[in-house]
Amino acid sequence: MRRWFAAVVGTAMLALGCGSPATAESPTLIGGGLTALPAVAFGPDLLRNGGFETLDDGVPAGWSGGGGWSADRSVRRSGAFSYRRSTGSPSVAQTLVVQPGTYTLSAWVKTEGVGSGRASGVRLTFDARPVVNDWRATDVISGVHDWTRYAIPNIVVSRVTTVQVVLESYRDPAGTAWFDDVRLEEQRPPAVDVFMRYPNFRGMLFDDDPPTLTFDVSVHPPADDRGQYLVRGTLRDEGETTPVATQTYAASAHFVAALDGSSMEVDRSYLATFALLDRSNGSVVFTYPAYRVSRVPAARRASMNVSIDARNRVLVRGTPRFVLGVYDAGPGSGTTDRFWEDRLWSPAGQRRLHDLRINFYLNPWQSRAPAAAVRALVGNLHRHGVTYLHTASCSGTVAAGIDAGVGGFHTADECSAAGIPAVFAQYERARRLDPAGITFIANLGSAEIGLWRDAGDVLASDPFPLAGPEASDGAHQGRVAEWTAAARAAVHDARPVMSVLQFFPSIAEGRFPTLPEMRDQAYAAIVAGARGLWWWSLGGNGLAAVCPGWCRQRTTHMTNLAAVVNELAALEPVLVADDAPAALASVSTPQIRTRTKVVDGRGYVFAYNSADAGARATFTWNTEPGPVTVNGEQRSLRATGDSFTDSFGPYQAHVYVITNGGN
Repeated sequence: MRRWFAAVVGTAMLALGCGSPATAESPTLIGGGLTALPAVAFGPDLLRNGGFETLDDGVPAGWSGGGGWSADRSVRRSGAFSYRRSTGSPSVAQTLVVQPGTYTLSAWVKTEGVGSGRASGVRLTFDARPVVNDWRATDVISGVHDWTRYAIPNIVVSRVTTVQVVLESYRDPAGTAWFDDVRLEEQRPPAVDVFMRYPNFRGMLFDDDPPTLTFDVSVHPPADDRGQYLVRGTLRDEGETTPVATQTYAASAHFVAALDGSSMEVDRSYLATFALLDRSNGSVVFTYPAYRVSRVPAARRASMNVSIDARNRVLVRGTPRFVLGVYDAGPGSGTTDRFWEDRLWSPAGQRRLHDLRINFYLNPWQSRAPAAAVRALVGNLHRHGVTYLHTASCSGTVAAGIDAGVGGFHTADECSAAGIPAVFAQYERARRLDPAGITFIANLGSAEIGLWRDAGDVLASDPFPLAGPEASDGAHQGRVAEWTAAARAAVHDARPVMSVLQFFPSIAEGRFPTLPEMRDQAYAAIVAGARGLWWWSLGGNGLAAVCPGWCRQRTTHMTNLAAVVNELAALEPVLVADDAPAALASVSTPQIRTRTKVVDGRGYVFAYNSADAGARATFTWNTEPGPVTVNGEQRSLRATGDSFTDSFGPYQAHVYVITNGGN
């Protein structure tokens, strides 16, 4: 839904490669991680007659025809023909069945006097509708251009699907366009696919954590002949050629590799690489891009604005925090602390955050603000214990010297996976220029989310369960937990993930989520593994759009948000504690999902009904639980022996506080 204001920010893809996201370069910290995206190898072209060389009654075989489309022998990029489109022509397409996989659709296009800017033109489209509600298109192509290749990479197909490849006439443009060499190719996985599990934050191996680096490795050798190959892992000083650690593995389909980093020196840069070797001669067949790693004194965490520990907890100046953040959206900025105090915190101001116990804040509109205004905003938030993430769009480059309280950068928001290279480039700059912060990506929890695993530090999903047409059985509510779980799977459960929750009206009914729905959504995300929660939005298309001033309805919504945020803030010591799954011996009902903690002798069971039907469940504790209260609901439960029972509505959540935490 944040695409509603994408035009204000400049683009729905908030991280383009046009400027540094800005701060002074650190003389000690080394912002590591993956050094480059792996090169893509393609399978065979799946389209029939994508070069338009074979004609059937004058129409390229395999493609639909239409008035104004014709095979053109005189203007072509290669071969004998191109497919020419003239003024007034409809779109043409080819229909085919594709298997699960990741694909790139590309074509060469030439135009003469086509359309008008972004308003009309031609484009290349991959359309899976109506089988699934998914379609991808290039930007609109208009004006006059010589032969240019346009591509849509990273199209993820999760099941066998009938699709159309469309040469689209977008909004009936005038002018002439030629298409040639249209290709749909599967992106083959790398021969060795590697993901660094640990260290889990910018390659920083803190010296109070284990010195062993671990990696998830998948092998896809030529001809699928694993017996012919080995995998070699190497750790070396970036300035040297001699490895400090080497390990060789059989080319299994999947395994966890380990490299000993105990000999790494503090504040030196090292590279960890994995290569596929031919057993017969020891030659290197393929090398995955290196991960840059470094050894860091643990005491340095306290001086880092934001970091991540080995347990996937977000640390703010060394202190574990459960992130409770809000999106703001709206113009206006000032260069004084008083401006931001009045705007954000005053009980009579525009945002009225004084009763909201948030600890993170971002506002994409401020990407265009002058550095002095951002500096004032950062300082004001810092006084209130709130960390700021700056939106790093092309127009949002910030001057050096404002980073005293900046937690990092918001680099992508509901982006197509085609934008991953640009977001990764922005991430590389952020790591280099601001190693003591994070980058934050919020995307849909669709099948392509796994492609984002190395494009930032923190990955979030934004399910917005009430945003679209609401099913009568409330099925959309399940997306919160499902998409949070999808984000965890994308990063191999080796990075913190978060959820962006709905705080705007649904399209179907024009209503905000109710207070019970907001609580259920928050706890569903927590049970699914979220390390932080955000709410979109306080500004335009969100809370500020309810009414011009602070009418009763707007005040009620803000009161509901404060109730949920403040309830969670009171539980923060519990939320940042380690999980204790063994403390809960069993749950009688499989659809009830749980996350368990034991803190200061008390047990905490976060429980969520993952189904659209009500349920009753019995929880068996590791010992007699003693009194059990239901947090935030002003009720208690009576235990029988070591068990207690409760009821759940569809997608409902409860939090149980157990007096006797047990062993």
